[in-house]
Amino acid sequence: MTSFSYIDHLLRNRAQVATDINTEQRVKQNTLACLIVFLSLSTLYGLIMGSQNLIRGYSSGWLFSLAAAVKLPMLFLLTLLICLPLFYVLNVLIGPSLRFSVVVGTLLASIAVTSVVLGACAPIVAFFMLSTKSYLFITLLNVLVFTLAGGYGVYFLGKSLHDLVPPAPEGVPDVARRGVSTILNWWLITFGIVGTQMGWILRPFIGNPGSQFSFLRSFESNFYVELFKIIGHLLAGH
Repeated sequence: MTSFSYIDHLLRNRAQVATDINTEQRVKQNTLACLIVFLSLSTLYGLIMGSQNLIRGYSSGWLFSLAAAVKLPMLFLLTLLICLPLFYVLNVLIGPSLRFSVVVGTLLASIAVTSVVLGACAPIVAFFMLSTKSYLFITLLNVLVFTLAGGYGVYFLGKSLHDLVPPAPEGVPDVARRGVSTILNWWLITFGIVGTQMGWILRPFIGNPGSQFSFLRSFESNFYVELFKIIGHLLAGH
């Protein structure tokens, strides 16, 4: 199955993907396919996301674009690595008690789907980059796109976990499914908070037009403070 075919398979056959990942003979193959899809599409989105300076004709623009293409997959994978132990422990204590390889495969499938949504939004982001010079608007647009893509990734993860939990017999409390809901709530909080702060640490991804290139910036403030500043500037008409 080609990468393009597997993308369609991910979107159309979520339950089958979950079943394949939970099958010992297929877990490695499907996990690798999800990783390839994720790396390909997140790199593509990173190239477009970081092309603001390139579009505006600055000589260092290609450096911003390449740096974003490298850092965007890093953002997801490092965040996943940090949050994985908590997810696995909760999965054993209150959830479906999936094997570690199944947990990794299911999480990679969820960020693969997230990258598919990012890839689908890439032409829209590119269009606005070509048609507006507002750095603040492009930054906020990317935040909205990541929120949409991340939200669907969590939805996919929740549905996949529920597909892996057999229904409880009639009259018996469905503890495992309630555990999945608790796990998802914790995952949404931890992955969201860690991910946004990781993105702040790895910035810049877009690059303010005309600014000097740097792979990383000095640590200052945090993501949430800066987001409120951007919204305030936009509301003020800057």
